[in-house]
Amino acid sequence: MANPSTARVSNTDATVQEPGGYSGSTSGISGGNTAIRKSVAYTQGGTYSQSAVYSETKGFPTAYKAVECDSPAIDRS
Repeated sequence: MANPSTARVSNTDATVQEPGGYSGSTSGISGGNTAIRKSVAYTQGGTYSQSAVYSETKGFPTAYKAVECDSPAIDRS
């Protein structure tokens, strides 16, 4: 995985881990670890297409630890 989520840690006690995970908090596509989500367009004819537009989210929460934060997965090497 290029951008796996890491365990969430409670703000009040660094030893308490919450369920799930989150993306990192640094910016940048090539070297960062924020979650990237590509935009998808739906046409009246019933077709979907992926756009070049994307959103970059710091601290993106996920239900599970160690899952890919980018959708679709991006090779950041």
